[in-house]
Amino acid sequence: MTEIKQFSATDATKTASFEQLALGQNTQAKNGMAADNKWYRRLLALPAYYWVLIAQIAVVLPHAAHLPIWLIGFAAVSIIAQLPRIKSRLKKISHLKRVYQSMQMLGFLLGLVGLWLTYNTAFGLDMGVAFLVLCLASKLWELYKRRDAYVVLNLSLFVIAALFLIDQGLITTLEVIVGAVIVLLAFIALNDDSNARGDGRLRTLGVLGIGALPLLVVLFLFFPRLPPLWSVQLSGQQATTGVSDSMSPGDFANLGQSTELAFRVEFADDRPPQQQLYWRGLVFSDFDGVTWRPSNQVSQWSTRSPAPTWFQNAFATVPEQVQAAPTRYQIILEPTQQNWLFGLDYPFSQQPDINVTSNFTLSKDQPVTQQLRYDVMQFAPMRIDPILTDVSRRLNLALPNEGNPQARALAKQLFAQSGSDPVRYMAAIERWINQTEFRYTLSPPRLNANRIDEFLFETKAGFCEHYSSSFTFMMRAAGVPARVVAGYQGGEPSRNGNVWEVRQMDAHAWTEVWLENQGWVRVDPTSFVAPERVEQGMNAMTQQQGAAMFGSGASAQISYQQYQMLQTLRRLSDQASYYWQKDVVGYDQDKQADSLLKWFNISSIMQQIISLAASAVMIMATLVFIIWRRRRKRWHPADLPLAQLSKRIGKRDKLLAREDHEGQLAWLERLASAIDSRLDNDTHRNASHLTDSEHPIAIQTKLVEIRQDYRQLRYGRLSNLDTGHSEYQKLLKQLKKNVRELL
Repeated sequence: MTEIKQFSATDATKTASFEQLALGQNTQAKNGMAADNKWYRRLLALPAYYWVLIAQIAVVLPHAAHLPIWLIGFAAVSIIAQLPRIKSRLKKISHLKRVYQSMQMLGFLLGLVGLWLTYNTAFGLDMGVAFLVLCLASKLWELYKRRDAYVVLNLSLFVIAALFLIDQGLITTLEVIVGAVIVLLAFIALNDDSNARGDGRLRTLGVLGIGALPLLVVLFLFFPRLPPLWSVQLSGQQATTGVSDSMSPGDFANLGQSTELAFRVEFADDRPPQQQLYWRGLVFSDFDGVTWRPSNQVSQWSTRSPAPTWFQNAFATVPEQVQAAPTRYQIILEPTQQNWLFGLDYPFSQQPDINVTSNFTLSKDQPVTQQLRYDVMQFAPMRIDPILTDVSRRLNLALPNEGNPQARALAKQLFAQSGSDPVRYMAAIERWINQTEFRYTLSPPRLNANRIDEFLFETKAGFCEHYSSSFTFMMRAAGVPARVVAGYQGGEPSRNGNVWEVRQMDAHAWTEVWLENQGWVRVDPTSFVAPERVEQGMNAMTQQQGAAMFGSGASAQISYQQYQMLQTLRRLSDQASYYWQKDVVGYDQDKQADSLLKWFNISSIMQQIISLAASAVMIMATLVFIIWRRRRKRWHPADLPLAQLSKRIGKRDKLLAREDHEGQLAWLERLASAIDSRLDNDTHRNASHLTDSEHPIAIQTKLVEIRQDYRQLRYGRLSNLDTGHSEYQKLLKQLKKNVRELL
């Protein structure tokens, strides 16, 4: 980069060619005109070879967050090795191409071994992205000619686009846009390498971008959202919101919100309130100190067989009026590749192919590999397991023998202070959490062995899994049966309001506590900290105490104001990211169909394709017309009538038309001479049969008048006047009249 800055410090009278720089020749630019003091002009004036290298930095750097550090290091070495100064020094030691070919083969083969050792597989999404970056870095070692640069830049576009396979957030989108713009500038520089000042490169980029934006909007709105033909799993340490068959709070330091649709719900009657929309999924009872898993000691029942005792006991607690009018709804579940289903607490289905477990989890015999519709009923209120069996009690009280001593001690202390009353004990835990600096976040720190202790007494930052896991542990440590339930909470209406949509970002985990004579009772410990489950950045205690949290005096007030400003900016950033995920990334098939029906009354794929084609043709025609208008020859007001005269005469005789290199006055004189030479005696003898305007003498007179008027308008006194001046317009009209009479 130092060499790039040194080169751009001055303009070169003779810019080194791409091939010369690629071979380490002419690395010193000769001083020519005075250097431009503006840094961006010096940057734009860089030769194409340097722009190719800058593009590689912009393309590879965003991948540093998710690719192995050794691969990023190899890419950095590959870029640095292409600097002309380094190549020129290597040429003095050995044959350049032979050395670089050896480095290319060695780096590529070692890279393949490194990828295998890193990912332990030949397939996978992150493995494929890493292999693509390895190919790009290896290709740089044979960057000698322009065709090599075109290959590198085209491969760079694939590498930068691969970022969307990892993440579709707003920051990633900005990184892709910046990388793509720099790659396009490198393409422009390759086709404009002789331009030592870089003039017009930004203008060319603007023309390309402005021309592409309308087509981009049309494709986004109208292009059919087709489902993927295949799916790949990410094998790295990356997590997104959703429901899995286990829960390990602390495994991931960053949880990405996915707007992917989980399921839709069509309610037969009124929808329950938002705070009651707990979509029950799996129940986790087994805990090994790190991971929560479903218990194997769970029975299931199908409507094809007699109802078991546990189901009869639960159903017997439902009042008769509730049994007669349960909440009925239909769920349209997206493919999950899993057996379990979802339903409101507590779900029941009469479909013969759907089972219900003793934990009231709906399930199918086979994994859900395609969209599934099923009818569900909710009976509320219900008492589940009002009498807890000894097996279930032991299962939901089990804890590892060792680990998390602080949480165990706190549980016993609060339970004793609550008079061994589970309800008062839960309230004590809620008070303790509210009085401590806990916060809800989707970017919590990683946790180690004693995860409950580290979360409760050190990091104090987590999302729903952290709070439900810790709360359940505290309940069991005090001798109160408890378990974790994983599912979804909430959702939002579709654009047309006909259905309720639940997305992966609505994934949630809560706790069920067993109470005497009440059975299993739902408790959501996340609501103790963040009822709306969004990152606020400031807990209730900070908002209450304000600047007192930062000390005392004027400095504390200034620190508090700065903190408030940063929190406001963070909330704005989070809101922008939310709407990007919701309205752009989440613009799926159903949202597109709703939007097209609402905005354009498009209700079929055929109408959608026709609208897409018509809009694309209209935009392309508009762009072609604009380009034609910009590139067509612009005539001076006095030249335009003569151009029309030349075009009309040229249709009769091409030799009499004006040549491109010929001036207007010289052409008029040649035209007059040609007319004189072509007037034979027969024409003079038959002149009596011609009208006054067709008479040769009249034509000659008109040509003389046209020549005089044109000379006055272009080179005489009137040429100094504005073309809109009355005197100028008067003579211009006379010129046009004489031309029309000749036509």
